[in-house]
Amino acid sequence: MNGSLTDRLMLLVDLQRVDADVFTALPSGEPGRMFGGEAAARALAAAQLTVSADRAVHVTQATYLRPGDPAEPLWIRVDRLRDGRAFSLRRVDIEQAGKVIFTAMFSFHLGATAFEHHDPMPPVPAPEELGGLRGWTEAQAVWPRWLAGERSFDLRPVPVRGRDVAGTRALWCRTTAPVANDPALHACLWLYASDLTLVASIRLPHERTARKSWLMTSLNHTAWFHRPFRVDEWHLVVQRSPRACDGRGLAQAQVFTREGELVSSLAQEGLASAIPGEYKE
Repeated sequence: MNGSLTDRLMLLVDLQRVDADVFTALPSGEPGRMFGGEAAARALAAAQLTVSADRAVHVTQATYLRPGDPAEPLWIRVDRLRDGRAFSLRRVDIEQAGKVIFTAMFSFHLGATAFEHHDPMPPVPAPEELGGLRGWTEAQAVWPRWLAGERSFDLRPVPVRGRDVAGTRALWCRTTAPVANDPALHACLWLYASDLTLVASIRLPHERTARKSWLMTSLNHTAWFHRPFRVDEWHLVVQRSPRACDGRGLAQAQVFTREGELVSSLAQEGLASAIPGEYKE
């Protein structure tokens, strides 16, 4: 996506309503391969427009069916599967050039009062003590190199100590500019950002040199929203890959506020492909 922070992120929720449950979205960039987080964020934005404001998304389960093209408009269709006393369920399909490229289920909850617990946040340096992503991408095959040009989010990796067979990595994340006080908007932007680094953790235990040797393609993505949080404030993403086999791998992550509250959990499956020698990222 091109343009300023405001233009780029606000474009994710800028939809044109064609019918009660049908929306279109303008192209976001030059011809190429669409970033999966963009499709997910636009789908959530459409689903939110069909649900009452007192219900917040608590889980999204998405499947990437075909590569999208950021230079082409999107047709977004919402199917209202359920509106109960406390839950609303929506299915969203995104079409491009007459084919469905993305489908997702979104569940919204009115909220309730009950018991509470969460895992503790691991001890890590504060984001102010860490550098940005650029030095890491130039030094070793840890994060995709294109992330160094991601201007909408400030990503600060926590240094790794020793070798971890699960590819565990932690990084602080926040937007580079303030975001309006709208929980639905923050949920969309987090769903976009949640796809930035997660699938890379699958290949990390198998990267032996400074040059990336495996390419990961996202197959599906699940995000749980335990509690609303602001994407323009620092939050820590702790991600790892517990299993890889048969050409696929699973990545998982926990997301904590700076105060240590677990506010989101993630799971993503990726397809691994060996990178040819002439490949340039």
